[in-house]
Amino acid sequence: MVSSCGKAKKVMFLGLDGADPMLMKKYIDEGRLPNFKKLIEMGTTTEDLGMQGVLPTITPPNWCSLATGAFPNTHGITCFWNHTPGNPLDILDYGWDSTLCHAEYIWDAFDRAGKKSIMFNYPTSWPPTTKNAIYLDGTSMFTNLRGYIDYEKFYECIEGDFPIEEIPHSLDNSGTDCRVEGEVSTMKMEIKNYDGFGYEHPGLVTAEGGSEEEADAAKCDRIKSPIKPAQGWKNAPQGAREVILPVNTGQTRRFGLIIAEDGVNFNKFQIYTSKQDEKPIGEACVNEWSDWIYDNYNFNDKNTPVAYKIKVTHLEGDGSKLDFYYSFVLDLTSSKYFHPGELGAEMYEKLGPMMQPSNYDRHNVTADTIVYETMAEMYDWQTKAINYLLDNKEWDLLYSHIHGIDMFLHFYIDYTLEENTPDFERYRELIAKVYELSDKYVGELMKRIDENTAVVVGSDHAGLTRKGGYEYPLIGDMWGLNVGIMSELGYTKLKEVNGGLEVDWENTKAVAQRAMYIYINLKGRDPQGIVEPEEYDELVEQIISDLYNYRDPKTGRRIITFAMNKRDMEALGLGGPYCGDIVYFLHEDFSRTHGNGLSNQTNNGYSTKCLFMMAGGGVKKGEIIKRNVRVVDIAPTICHLAGAPMPRDVEGGVIYQALED
Repeated sequence: MVSSCGKAKKVMFLGLDGADPMLMKKYIDEGRLPNFKKLIEMGTTTEDLGMQGVLPTITPPNWCSLATGAFPNTHGITCFWNHTPGNPLDILDYGWDSTLCHAEYIWDAFDRAGKKSIMFNYPTSWPPTTKNAIYLDGTSMFTNLRGYIDYEKFYECIEGDFPIEEIPHSLDNSGTDCRVEGEVSTMKMEIKNYDGFGYEHPGLVTAEGGSEEEADAAKCDRIKSPIKPAQGWKNAPQGAREVILPVNTGQTRRFGLIIAEDGVNFNKFQIYTSKQDEKPIGEACVNEWSDWIYDNYNFNDKNTPVAYKIKVTHLEGDGSKLDFYYSFVLDLTSSKYFHPGELGAEMYEKLGPMMQPSNYDRHNVTADTIVYETMAEMYDWQTKAINYLLDNKEWDLLYSHIHGIDMFLHFYIDYTLEENTPDFERYRELIAKVYELSDKYVGELMKRIDENTAVVVGSDHAGLTRKGGYEYPLIGDMWGLNVGIMSELGYTKLKEVNGGLEVDWENTKAVAQRAMYIYINLKGRDPQGIVEPEEYDELVEQIISDLYNYRDPKTGRRIITFAMNKRDMEALGLGGPYCGDIVYFLHEDFSRTHGNGLSNQTNNGYSTKCLFMMAGGGVKKGEIIKRNVRVVDIAPTICHLAGAPMPRDVEGGVIYQALED
């Protein structure tokens, strides 16, 4: 099927992960988002700036629906992690993988018509599905996240004589802290004893442990190194001090020099590869960032060019104490997540390295400042990179994604309520500032709008803040399994093995898996199944009844809004082989930031709804439409605008009310 409109020769889709139309409307009214205000005036949106997302309200399913026009039960990506039928119920697949998608993407439909596409860090787009397009990653939250070879670090250097101490970061590959590292595809979920929700029973089952609550744990490497008088240097100023710096996962040493430019007050820190070098490879004064530092590390037995930055966060005037941040170290030779492969080297040459946003410890001013500043630099690089591609490559369609808002959502949103912390205003400002970054980013790309070029701005979900005095119930979590309430109700049994807990599959009838699914441990379908097929329907009905009857032990309130069996959930675009036997949704006061509630929930000035705006060629100007726009409507509308074929599995409809006659 080919559209007959074709008023826009080029269309850009700008995806802002986690953007909340309710919050954005507030910031626009306050004058903080001038470009979004201008975009509304130039084009079309809905009365609340929002559209309806697919379920669950989680990154991979919604971005996949935005790119296919299909619901999750059609495209098959049904949560942050997927479950493949026939695998044990605690084995899950990483949901950002394009090979899990069973529907045709919009860029493949464009390719059928000989049109060119660019996918910039678009979730579920990698590995590439057509050789005729340009792809920059799409495997995780940030562009080329897997392209670094040394983890970010915070160095605490103190005058004295003591051994260097290296404390590695705590790896959490479940996705709870907005990053998944390494070559992750399929993982077994392990149980952690976790009663941090205020309940006295076992908690979450995740990939290598972790929950949204544990995202406050230390996330960067920490190095403690002694400061001593500088000795054996070729060019050290008189009175300078030195510090030894382990880098490259501890395999390499660099040498730091602390100097006083006025001969009295120590104010600058320099990094050398050797004490005999004439010049430092990088330097920064207190409270300042260095320029990019170009170095060489041994990686996989190869001498590898790398780039990183440092920021000096504290330096005593007498040189007795130095703190500095060392960013993720980018491998300048890695082209694995660029297609075509030579694109990586080309972009580094033309644009310089990219900064990976920091995952540094949260909830102190120094850490939060670094998180914001590294995020701002990633926004800046992505803006330049997209403009470079649009200026220098052939294209008809751009599908892009940036993850700043959602990352700040998870980091800070629960702390924006006065009842949760006295420092709430600082956290509110941090979230406002990442919206301002997004406004600047969209504003730069809006400059391309003309009678032949249209832009659509959207998000995959937004998120709620936890109400003061409420705890997240131990059911439903996008990062794995959750055994709390299902154990309490008697459906999931646990056993102790070698001092740890495991699911006792021989006595487990059902488990709560991922954000909002319950699976019956069915004989003949699941490898460890014990429930006879003839018992299935009755057991499903009983579990749904028990969920409705369950009350939060602290407040006495019902936590489940509604629950449905596999047949009934088809009405919501769910069901099929990649969803559970039961789907349930939590009341907005109990649902997590996003994922196990409905896509139109609101509380405390926040919502879970998706953002929707469009402007440019073929789009009405200054129009507020009353139609209920859905995530699945975006791809067919873009195809209609561009005169391109519809994706073969499209289920959404063209948003005719937004388009010129």
